[in-house]
Amino acid sequence: MNSDRLALILETATDGFWDWDLRADRLYLSEGYRALIGYSSDETFFDRVFIEAIVHPDDRPACVPVIRDLMDGSRISATLEYRILRGDGTTVWVQARGTAVDHDDAGRPARMVGTIFDITARKRSEEQLVLMGAVVDDATDEIFWIDREGRLVYVNRAASESFGYSREELLTMTISDVDPLTPPDRWPVFWETVRFQGGFVIDSLHRTRDGRDIPKEISVRYASVSGREIVYGFARDISERKRVEKALRTSEHRLRLMVEHLPAGAAHREGDRLLVNRAVEEITGYRRHELDTIDKWFSTLYGEQAAEVRSVYEADRTAGMRVPRIMPLRRKDDTIRHLEFFGYQYESGEVWLLHDVTARRAAEEEIRRLNADLEVRVRERTADLESFCHSVSHDLRAPLRHIAGYARILQEDYRDRLDDTGRHCLARIGRAAVNMGELVDGLLSLSHISREDILRRSVSLSALARTVGRELAEREPDRQVEFVIAEGVNGSGDPRLLKVLLENLLGNAWKFTARVGQPMVEFGMEARDGQTVYFVRDNGAGFDMRYAHKLFGSFERLHGTEEFSGTGMGLAIVRRIVERHGGTVRAESEVGRGATFSFTLG
Repeated sequence: MNSDRLALILETATDGFWDWDLRADRLYLSEGYRALIGYSSDETFFDRVFIEAIVHPDDRPACVPVIRDLMDGSRISATLEYRILRGDGTTVWVQARGTAVDHDDAGRPARMVGTIFDITARKRSEEQLVLMGAVVDDATDEIFWIDREGRLVYVNRAASESFGYSREELLTMTISDVDPLTPPDRWPVFWETVRFQGGFVIDSLHRTRDGRDIPKEISVRYASVSGREIVYGFARDISERKRVEKALRTSEHRLRLMVEHLPAGAAHREGDRLLVNRAVEEITGYRRHELDTIDKWFSTLYGEQAAEVRSVYEADRTAGMRVPRIMPLRRKDDTIRHLEFFGYQYESGEVWLLHDVTARRAAEEEIRRLNADLEVRVRERTADLESFCHSVSHDLRAPLRHIAGYARILQEDYRDRLDDTGRHCLARIGRAAVNMGELVDGLLSLSHISREDILRRSVSLSALARTVGRELAEREPDRQVEFVIAEGVNGSGDPRLLKVLLENLLGNAWKFTARVGQPMVEFGMEARDGQTVYFVRDNGAGFDMRYAHKLFGSFERLHGTEEFSGTGMGLAIVRRIVERHGGTVRAESEVGRGATFSFTLG
């Protein structure tokens, strides 16, 4: 091959070639070399200074002495790997080979020739491999490789620490030495399974140097690299998970036992499947397999009504099963039982609690019947007592009139014949007869009110109050009492009874303000807790609230007759009228600061 052809080959080659005339210190660089370093021969003079300058500063301490050894004949040839600073400022890794030739008698070479190659991609791959190796070695999961014979060919640090063996020791062992669930005779089958499937995840055990078996989750994969077959795996300690799983199994077993022996029925629904406990079998008379789907539950227990009952159940499910529901069902022996059904929903299913309330419903029905019977008897007895009270009160009026009349005759016709003691006794007899007559009138009034039919209609209570106030003022024209009556106060009730009610309440207010300098009586209406409440308020004597419970009883008085007149029947009549209208009455007061009587009309 002539020199021209060689020069052409060198010029067109993609790899770099160079020829260095050491005596003239001039370099010839091929086109491939110049392209690699990013400099053209037109703009650059290539010599030793240039060659040393393009070497990366970090690599010069290792490269420059070798280049100088080649130049002074200390070395014949050398191969170096280093970084070059290209003309555009970027960096490439190269491998350069040089050989010193044409030595003189002193052993100094006249020329050096050589090649240079771009190895940047290889270096990056090597760096990535080193980095990956560091990552794998520092991984918290155990990583290992196994060959076809079951020998461990690689383990990372985590695996070494977990097993308690050094890496060197592990690389002399087989998988059967550290995995008691993979004996030697099972490994070939395991290998073929992994190779066929490509990989899978299993739970296994790893036996440590000190003989402990640690549960592991192992992910294994098959790989063939450059014709070499391996199974590589990742192992993770699952001791805590296994502990939790065991605890959950124990808890689940206990829960199953508890649910199974509950006296109440219990069922668990997941999808269409239904699991019931022993109590449900006893309640329904059916065996579990006869009720093991939601369709069987409704069709078996409700027959022709299955669709209707199921629609109610589905509506309850949509509403979140917030309230219990009582549903009848037909037992296998054709008897009817009543179940109180309560459901609880969670992500993938429902839990039902079923209480047989048949006996309770029967008892409630019996209580309702007894209460109805008792109410009838109470009404009958009350009617008898009211009739008796009316008869007695009516029969007492004539004798009382006679006593009062004869006492008056004695006082008028025989006054001069009686001494002071006699006249005093007659006066007391007359007053007692009058008081007794008023009591009898009160009893008759109470009896009459209790027996009268209620004829409800809209009534202007403001108008009734004004009428009662006017009547009170006409009876005692000498008293000046301020009446404050709210306008537009209406109610629904019997007008006659409501007037009696106001006569007693306003009359009491009139009476108990007798000793007040500026007496005032107020009637009005207000809303309390969404209900209309009527009130009569005064600024009179008031009373001690400790005795408020006695106010509405018959013949009960909180003030003596020497202070204020009365029979003690007025508020009993008020209470009876209010109760007959379906309302309630209450009183509030403070001694010397007046009283307020409030009532509702149902």
